[in-house]
Amino acid sequence: MQHNKINKCALAVKLSLLVGSAALTMPAFAADQVEATEQVEVIEIRGIRASQEANLNAKRYSGAVVDVVTAEDIGKFPDKNVAESLSRITGVSVTRGFGEGEKIAVRGTDPSQNRTLLNGASVASADWFVLDNPSRAFNFTLLPSNVVSDLEVYKTPQADIQEGSLGGTVYLKTRKPLDLDANTVSLQAQAQYSDVSEEWDPQLSGLYSWKNDNETFGVLVSLTRQERSLARKGKEVLGFYRQEVNGTDYWAPRLIGDAYFQQQRERTTALVTAQWQPADSTDVVLNILDTKLDANNINHNLYTYFNNNFDQSAAVISGSGVISGETGATSSEFAVIDRVSFSDSKAYDLEINHTLDNGMVITGKLGTTEAEGGTSRDRYHQFNGSYTRSTYDSNLNIQNYVDGELETMEDIAARTLDYAQEGSRLMTDEEVYAGLDLKFDVNKGIFTTVKTGVLYQDHDKGQRQDGTRFHWLADSQHIDPVNGPYGTVRPGETSWSSSWGTTPFSSFSSGENYAYYPLMSSGKSAELAFPEAAYAAPTARFLFLPNTWEVNEKISAFYVKGDFSGESVRGDIGVRVVKTDVSSSGYSWDGDWVAASISMLDGYDLLADAVEAGRNGDWNIQYNTLKHSYTDVLPNINLVFDLSEDSLLRFSAARVMARPDYINIANQQSVNIPTRSGSRGNPYLEPVRANQFDISYEWYFNPSSLIAVTLFHKDIEGSVLNSVSTEIAFDEINNENVEVTITEPKNGLGGRVQGLELSYQQAFGDFGVITNYTYTDAESDQERDAVNNPGSGLISGNSKHMANVTGYYENDLISARLSYNYRTEFFNGVGEFGNEVYTDDFGQLDASLTYNFSETVSFVVEAVNLLDEDLYQYHIDKARPTSLYENGRRFTAGVNVRF
Repeated sequence: MQHNKINKCALAVKLSLLVGSAALTMPAFAADQVEATEQVEVIEIRGIRASQEANLNAKRYSGAVVDVVTAEDIGKFPDKNVAESLSRITGVSVTRGFGEGEKIAVRGTDPSQNRTLLNGASVASADWFVLDNPSRAFNFTLLPSNVVSDLEVYKTPQADIQEGSLGGTVYLKTRKPLDLDANTVSLQAQAQYSDVSEEWDPQLSGLYSWKNDNETFGVLVSLTRQERSLARKGKEVLGFYRQEVNGTDYWAPRLIGDAYFQQQRERTTALVTAQWQPADSTDVVLNILDTKLDANNINHNLYTYFNNNFDQSAAVISGSGVISGETGATSSEFAVIDRVSFSDSKAYDLEINHTLDNGMVITGKLGTTEAEGGTSRDRYHQFNGSYTRSTYDSNLNIQNYVDGELETMEDIAARTLDYAQEGSRLMTDEEVYAGLDLKFDVNKGIFTTVKTGVLYQDHDKGQRQDGTRFHWLADSQHIDPVNGPYGTVRPGETSWSSSWGTTPFSSFSSGENYAYYPLMSSGKSAELAFPEAAYAAPTARFLFLPNTWEVNEKISAFYVKGDFSGESVRGDIGVRVVKTDVSSSGYSWDGDWVAASISMLDGYDLLADAVEAGRNGDWNIQYNTLKHSYTDVLPNINLVFDLSEDSLLRFSAARVMARPDYINIANQQSVNIPTRSGSRGNPYLEPVRANQFDISYEWYFNPSSLIAVTLFHKDIEGSVLNSVSTEIAFDEINNENVEVTITEPKNGLGGRVQGLELSYQQAFGDFGVITNYTYTDAESDQERDAVNNPGSGLISGNSKHMANVTGYYENDLISARLSYNYRTEFFNGVGEFGNEVYTDDFGQLDASLTYNFSETVSFVVEAVNLLDEDLYQYHIDKARPTSLYENGRRFTAGVNVRF
């Protein structure tokens, strides 16, 4: 803590010296000096070149280091997804796990260490994917690009923008009805084709903006409906273990799966904006956003376990691991998971701006946002099998043998269901906020305006997971095939007789095939594995105690910001002081969590002996709340030196912070006795803090052209790292104490992120080019120990090299664009089974063509991932893959109408 105080004082001294130096170099302020923000030119955004001119105009006159992307026209962003548009910006990287931009990171930071604001306010979001943990990262799959008018990425902070970003803040803006012509209409009707699913899907959107004759009141309504039949082919490794080969330990796969993922996405978004200007001095804007993504999916995966009977003589070694091998007498699991998944967000934001007679501007902001997402019903089916021999190669291709013969699709279809369960995992996110800002002209000394304000936020993030266990007869011996040791049906209890163990998978089949196995029908699953009679029989729906928790943060912020301007120097200086009060709630218990959870059910008697015996004891189940508080003082300065009419030099220094991710501060714990491992959250984590410095040169040699060079450096303190310790836990089944390895996040050593950004764009008649390159060097101070502490000594999300190249052609009839986005490999994080995951180099080529049939009608053709790039992930060494995913290409064709 003392170290943090010293750094804060040192940075404050540096900022004071910089301001003093700026004051000495400034001439006396002229009484008629125009504010920098008033120098921004008004540009009607029509076409690619006009869009680029607007982007550069906003960047040029900003006090901070910022990049801007604007729509070429109403309802026409250069990408279908806002995240894809952000990926074109220098220093911004995007995750594309399912072939569509989802989360973004800025300058080598983790996605959770960047903020996204809509019209200056938070938007709650919750992930639909069952394996995603509640995070601070915004999921852009919720937000279609046509609801956004422009976006800004602030790479250096300003005191009046919310804190919480270590890399950058994405500021999204929507249109206002009084800025548009009355009765403005924009319609889009398109169809999208995905070549993996081989399906066409509709993409529909519309915008209508109205205002009265006096132009004092207006309403804008935007509606979007987009569908996507998504399919992803993949091969994946679930965990690695250490295997001895010729006396040396190497990494070897625990199990390998051949996966096929199907999803039907249906995104519906409504944005309503009402604007009222009862007088020239007053502006009231209400924004209402309601967006929902239905993301039902089925995942098929044929697993083969390779951690038994490993044949050392057949192992092929590369680097630190076995990249191909063979085992004898392996087991197999054909797992099919049918999920009802969704993500739903709502936001209500009211902003009132009023200008007093003395020129002071008062801005009040009040709003609430809430989100829910996850999997509301997860039906798991397991069809087991066994092999006499199994092999795999360096591309995770598996060959399984039964009595010397390769397994066939008919063999898999003959497997019978021997395990099933149902569950749910839901995440919630909610915030209520209120703020007040004052801005007034001072015209004294070096300062032109001063702005100050307060903001209060009350934020809740939580997760709840539960599961249902069924008790129905599989045979005359009254054995429960579903719950194993946790439930046996007793004489006299009501049960339902099934044909489990005899009905083959072919009875579940939809008639479609992937690779060498059939696909399942959801309807047949409901009929055979989850009929109404199963729910009528004794069931147990119990809470998953380790995965049920809630975090509340109450954030109080105060800031002061001063804008200054002289003949050749301008900028801003400010400080933001923020206090965060954390309350983290979750369950604690003694012993096995399943037994403890089942003991909470009233009137439920179908318990195995171990659970039954413990029920008379004390599981000591408690719902506890742990509290923690911290305060941050965040000074910053942005200086802009106008070197000439066309060029400028920027310098920025700031202290920034990013709060720890919710899963890390959750009051949750989990111990797995069979694997002797466990994890625990840490509600007492401090934020990750950094001192950052930027210097950049920008040359605007014509309205749509730029050459820019930026150097950035971040000294990071208190990075959240995994700490591994050994503790004693009680094994109820064997009635003994055992040692378990517990992983817990803690603030550890810091690191450094530094790099270079290059930007160049220029128009050549009807042609133009936009290109940028980012070099980022990220280094952790933690000692590297991949075996005992996976992820140690690494910084996630950082690609050393990133580049974008866009070429375009535009005349009155045609607008064409070809864009290539590239990033080198990066550390993705620690996977579900404790292994490190890296994503390999990835490059994506996209294209779009618009033909203007008239001033109001245009035809559009677009293509995404033209080169059909696959997603390749690996474990430490590139030769050892963890997953290979084929997301395929997407093509869009349609018509846009605007009048």
